[in-house]
Amino acid sequence: MREERFDVVVIGAGPAGSRTAALTAAAGLSTLLLEKRERVGFPVRCAEAVGPRRDIERFLPLDDDLVSSPIDGFALVSPAGERFAARMPGIGFVVDREAFDRRLAGAAVKAGAVLRTSHQATGLLHTDGRVAGAEVTDLATVERYRVTAAVTVGADGVECHSPRWAGLKGSYRPAEVMSCAQRLVEGIDVGERMIEFHLGGSVAPGGYAWVFPKGPSSANAGLGINPLRAGGIRAIDYLERFLSRQCPGASRERLVVGGTIVARGLPRLATGGYLAVGEAANQNNPFSGGGIVNALEGADLAAGTIVEALAGGGPTARALSRYTDRWNRTTGRANKRFWRAAQFFYGLGDDAMERVIGRMRRTPGLIGESGVDPLRLLLALARSDPRLVFRLAAGILKR
Repeated sequence: MREERFDVVVIGAGPAGSRTAALTAAAGLSTLLLEKRERVGFPVRCAEAVGPRRDIERFLPLDDDLVSSPIDGFALVSPAGERFAARMPGIGFVVDREAFDRRLAGAAVKAGAVLRTSHQATGLLHTDGRVAGAEVTDLATVERYRVTAAVTVGADGVECHSPRWAGLKGSYRPAEVMSCAQRLVEGIDVGERMIEFHLGGSVAPGGYAWVFPKGPSSANAGLGINPLRAGGIRAIDYLERFLSRQCPGASRERLVVGGTIVARGLPRLATGGYLAVGEAANQNNPFSGGGIVNALEGADLAAGTIVEALAGGGPTARALSRYTDRWNRTTGRANKRFWRAAQFFYGLGDDAMERVIGRMRRTPGLIGESGVDPLRLLLALARSDPRLVFRLAAGILKR
């Protein structure tokens, strides 16, 4: 079996992997970026909505061809159909995810990384008690080879194996994975370019349904459900019900099914010679399931730690543990609160959700220039049911 040598090997060319590879290559480290699929970014398994352009432009110049539609506000739709809407021009946009992923991978190649598609990591190499690279299969030729590396980065997404091989992660519990289904629907009137979130046990038990505009007459419409609360009904069946009611005349095009992680953060993101990043590291937002910006933020922290470690005493577990510390002081800290908020919010019954959204509609000043005013949101919760405030506060503030 042939063997190659790189300073860094990155498993997965999604946003987390490509951004990590771009930064390590730019720092002068020989970097191999592996993607098991034939095309980077395809198939798209993402609702594609992100926040303000400035959030993305910290990492990548955002050309107009990467934007499918701006987002000028949001709406929450209660189980009975009551609607709380807020216009917020510039709150975000819907990205062309396939083009976006290709652009990130292209940036890695431009920085000097070697990109190989249809190459799948099938195991990790170990030397002296630390990870020392990966075993790889070329899926086109079925050739197997070994890549030794000072640092291996696991960015293999929701289907990840590498953090398990590295001993950082076990199997998911059923409640930690949302079952998701989405269609591209066409022939609808998008209107004010608002993103919509539909709530309720009959719509998406333990989760929510969404409609995100892709253009003036098309949208991504999908949902995520907690399988333990779904009564044995599949996500795709809930989706078909939702579309029949919400978009009855629409043409139902591309179907995407899969899952997203809504688990707590990992206790450790690194060990000797190995780091996990992106959804493989449970870095996506556990409240919304979204993870593009979080993946890019994690990649920056991971790459910075790798460069420091290789310039210093080497990629020991102690040196790479700085990555975990940095994540936990930043986005990881926020994710802990989002996880607790999710346990509270998605555990509400339909009646409680109805009261909360109704009260939100009647709370003046709830939406300000920077988004939802948390104090006024607490006021809305208190007026709908005072017990909800105590439950929410106890969960979010719990250490």
